[in-house]
Amino acid sequence: MRHTTLLIVDDNPVIRQGLRSLFDAEDRIEVVGEASTGAEAIRWVRKYSADVVLMDIRMPIVDGIRATAEILRIRPEAKILILTVSEDPRDLARSLHAGAKGYLVYSRFAPEELLNAVYAVASGEEIPPSPAVVLALADLPEDESRAQFLQDHPRVDPLTARETEILDLIAEGRSNAEIAQSLAIEEKTVKNHITRLYSKLNIGSRYEAIRLRLLHLR
Repeated sequence: MRHTTLLIVDDNPVIRQGLRSLFDAEDRIEVVGEASTGAEAIRWVRKYSADVVLMDIRMPIVDGIRATAEILRIRPEAKILILTVSEDPRDLARSLHAGAKGYLVYSRFAPEELLNAVYAVASGEEIPPSPAVVLALADLPEDESRAQFLQDHPRVDPLTARETEILDLIAEGRSNAEIAQSLAIEEKTVKNHITRLYSKLNIGSRYEAIRLRLLHLR
């Protein structure tokens, strides 16, 4: 089975070593590089590639959010997973806007959840947001970004009752499997509904779906 290759980006060497130890114990994950700043990560990506980039936010020289945007400009196919201590909703919003595929907050997840998130991101799947992330999305301020977000995501067609039901469950942070169980339908059917509601809402991720749902509730 093909390895999932990983670049670890964090300015704390202790954290990098801890993460490397976790992933080295996994047969299907190979850590192929480390970087201590966003600038170093950008230089690394110009020369090499990794399936997943684990990205800290608060680093010297170039922070993780700016590095995320630049890496995706260089390699649009890159999959970046934010791993941070920050629960600031503005950091969350900026990270997702930059193109990160997920946002994990230290102390809010178990090692198994991090491993599953890496595998999911590598295979192109979505990561159900953690409760902490859902709360952060709910706490985003109602400033000019609210109007801009709604303007950028016009509703093309009305949602069906089932699609609305699924959107509500997504906004609770439920996974596809949990939604399928809750509605007593197949997981494949859930995925089909999600694809259609994304198209109708002009969105591309669970995070945008939750943000849009929360904004319409206000």
